[in-house]
Amino acid sequence: MRPRVSRPSLLGAVLVACQPAIPEPIWEGEYLHYGTTTDAPVCRGSFVLQERHAVELARMMGFELPDIIRFTRIKSRQIRKYCGRRARGCAWDEEPYAFMAESSYNFHEITHVVANLGGLSGPTAFNEGLAEVFQDSSASINAGTPLAQVLHGDVDDVMDYHTAGRFVRFLIERHDLALFVEFMRSTWRTAEFDEFAPIFAEVFGEPIEAAMADFADYPNCSSGSNRMALLECNLPPQPWDGATLTLGADVSCERDDVLGPDKIGLMRTSRAFEIAEAGSYRLSAPASTEWFFLRVAKCGSCWDSFELPMVPGMSEAHELTPGRYYVEFGRRVDEPTELSLQIEQL
Repeated sequence: MRPRVSRPSLLGAVLVACQPAIPEPIWEGEYLHYGTTTDAPVCRGSFVLQERHAVELARMMGFELPDIIRFTRIKSRQIRKYCGRRARGCAWDEEPYAFMAESSYNFHEITHVVANLGGLSGPTAFNEGLAEVFQDSSASINAGTPLAQVLHGDVDDVMDYHTAGRFVRFLIERHDLALFVEFMRSTWRTAEFDEFAPIFAEVFGEPIEAAMADFADYPNCSSGSNRMALLECNLPPQPWDGATLTLGADVSCERDDVLGPDKIGLMRTSRAFEIAEAGSYRLSAPASTEWFFLRVAKCGSCWDSFELPMVPGMSEAHELTPGRYYVEFGRRVDEPTELSLQIEQL
């Protein structure tokens, strides 16, 4: 059984001699079973939202999940046992299992499992890029590796992942997800550039060199803006009261929509809203002596990205374009659970 290791990744990981013991689930959904080897608390959304992400992603790719996904939160010292080497987490290629040592959830690894179940093997750069496109928002970077380097070599560094994710999103927008799925099913994990390039040309109807050249014009936004926020952008938008919108969230660990905690005790949930008219809007976070964070992002891509991190007491005016947005509300364990954001059209 070959584990796939993420951040950093390991191509052609050594076969492990035998399967390590998988703990019994502490939660069982229809498509996801959740286990843990730690005593760390797990917010209910880490069960519910990861399962929902897997189901919706498979549906987007044109299939229904054929098997149950096993997600296990493991201790950091156990990472070699389950993943074969030092890493944050991994997904196994040949069984629908995912593991994470630094958080109680990880959509990147869940996406790998969904892709495996759908027969989307694909060369490593595309496989990891797909997982980056549908990752959660807990990690976001801006710097990337040159694309040619990523497509011709291993994907090991966080900057490699960022470039791989941007190129996959670029291809999905340039052609569509169905063609990308076809390419992934027509190729294999260890395929080198000279092997997958002719398949790329056949599936997408253009030489890969042409796509690489045009990718140079793709905006270099953060991985957080480049991701497809599958769950957040499908939330029902909160209603406006005239020119004012007040968004609120209860970030309690027992709620179905709260993910976490991660390794530093962060929990998070999201709310959606729509901007109908382009213009200037003031976004205001309430003042507080205690810590929390907000993040406002547009449901778009690098072409029209908007991403604004906010802290208590922050109030800023920004030009917003029409479309769907979402707000991520986050707090640490034992900080205030009720959080809010006010948006006013100026």
